[in-house]
Amino acid sequence: MRKLAALFLLCLTFTLAACGSTTTGNTGGGASATATAAPTDTPAPTATTATTGPSAATISFGRVSFSGNTDVTIKAGQAVLFDDPESSGGTHILVIGHNGQFTAMSGAPSEFNSADGTAFSPGDQKTITFAHAGTFPITCTIHPSMQVTVTVK
Repeated sequence: MRKLAALFLLCLTFTLAACGSTTTGNTGGGASATATAAPTDTPAPTATTATTGPSAATISFGRVSFSGNTDVTIKAGQAVLFDDPESSGGTHILVIGHNGQFTAMSGAPSEFNSADGTAFSPGDQKTITFAHAGTFPITCTIHPSMQVTVTVK
């Protein structure tokens, strides 16, 4: 029983040491700085675009349509997670516009504001920040019936 307790304490010590790692560096003026790595609860997505604000909504894809809410309202500076969970679906290319046609819009995220758009393969997740207020229609150039609107206030 004592060996089991000792083994448990040893494992606990290693676990706590791994979770609480710190880095100490010399700032050059005799003072030292300490940084602690923050744990995360969210698994890393397969593909991500950097954001400047918190993710405020999620838009999911089906095989040839968006699934769930197709009208999303967020605040300027917030981001939307675009999630393509289909493991057997095809590629989607999202652009600003309607019915599969690109239309440039002032203030739209650069990821969608070009004729090339942003490609999503099955399993991709990309977080896109909407920095400016406006109403942004988003469509898929491959599946023109795919339409979603992001309203930014």
